[in-house]
Amino acid sequence: MYVLIVGAGRVGTAIARWLLASDHEIAIIDNDEARCMAIEEELGGVVVPGEGTEAAILGRAGANRADVFIATTRRDDENLVACQLAKHRFGAARVVALVNVPEHVELFNRLGIDVSVNTTALLVDRIQEDLAALMIEEVCSWET
Repeated sequence: MYVLIVGAGRVGTAIARWLLASDHEIAIIDNDEARCMAIEEELGGVVVPGEGTEAAILGRAGANRADVFIATTRRDDENLVACQLAKHRFGAARVVALVNVPEHVELFNRLGIDVSVNTTALLVDRIQEDLAALMIEEVCSWET
C-alpha cells in the first residue's frame, strides 16, 4: 500500500515509522528543511520537501497513486486543502485528516474527508478514562 503523509511532526513521523515497519511504501511532505533532513537520515529517501497544499508538490510525491493520504499538520486549513486536492484532483482512494479544532469536524466530514481524527476529543476522552479509573481505585481502597 502506498501512503502519502503531509506533515513530518510527531504524528506524521510516528505514522511513517509504523507504516515502514509494516513494509508499506510511504512518502512524507513537509516544508521545514531541517525536519526533512532529519527524517531523511532516519527513514531514508521518503521525504518530499515543500508545501502539502501545492498541487505540484503533491504530484511530485505521487498523490495520484496514493491508496491513503494523511494530513497531520497543526493547521486545519492546510489539512483540509491538502486532503481535498489529494482526493478530488489526484484521486486518492482514502483521505485522513487530523482536526485540531473540534468545531471543524463537521465541516471536514461534510466535505468528504473519509476519516477526521479529532485530536482534542481523543485527548479529553483518554484523560477522562484515566481519571475515572483512578477514582474507581480510590473508592475501592476506601472500602477495604
